[in-house]
Amino acid sequence: MLLNKNGVYYRKWAASNAKAVVLSVHGMGAQSERNTDMAAFLKIKKISTYAIELRGYGELAQKPGYVKSMKVYSGDIAILKEIIKSENKGKPIFLLGESMGGVISHITVLDHDKDYAGLIEIVPVYLDNMKMSVMQKVAIAAAGIFSPEKPITMPFKTEQLTRDLGMVKKLNNDKREIKTASAGLLVSMLLNQLRAIGKPKGIKIPVLFLLAGKDMLGDVKFTMNFYNKLEADKEMKLYEDSYHSLTIEKNRKEVFKDIYEWIEKKMPVKKV
Repeated sequence: MLLNKNGVYYRKWAASNAKAVVLSVHGMGAQSERNTDMAAFLKIKKISTYAIELRGYGELAQKPGYVKSMKVYSGDIAILKEIIKSENKGKPIFLLGESMGGVISHITVLDHDKDYAGLIEIVPVYLDNMKMSVMQKVAIAAAGIFSPEKPITMPFKTEQLTRDLGMVKKLNNDKREIKTASAGLLVSMLLNQLRAIGKPKGIKIPVLFLLAGKDMLGDVKFTMNFYNKLEADKEMKLYEDSYHSLTIEKNRKEVFKDIYEWIEKKMPVKKV
């Protein structure tokens, strides 16, 4: 069930006697309910999950893929973080983002909230692999300035997200799943990708990168090079045979296990 508090929409999977919380940010075209399998896995491990519904997506897609600025997303994440803190007194919060959500989460930590217990970036897209001509990109840039609400159909297929054919069918039948981004969001995304890349020393909290070896949407080598420049406490894992969307991939339980084990290692030491 989608919740609404203080103007922010999210889903919650609360663990009994939770020892930590994950604040999850979905990617472009996705929506918060995609977190169901991961949240169920973490709930058993005594970790609660709160998944934000980004404006322009899921049940908030009245203007498909449109948000006035990426700063709106960071602001909504900050509000959800305060909700989490009020409901989970003293519990460490880990920020997790997938695909575009990985970049949003990175920028959020870089610019605003540096007191998360850790940052998990799942297939963050710092450079895309999607096939678009130079003229198409120029047209999008112009629309981003003059017609920011203009919807742009993104050139990818559901089959490029996961090898799980059951999940492919499920996504194709879900009207909340869209392949659209507004011109304004795409321009804002590019500017924030460049800002993140330009500040590799800006992340001071522990960070985990999880990458897909057969990613057809994001440039894995580019992301690995960016990861290598980070000076934070960092770890990276590459799933050689996986497609882009690791949280709905065939081997997602392995991904969830790696997330859980990393969180366990990064849990703050309790003072005696």
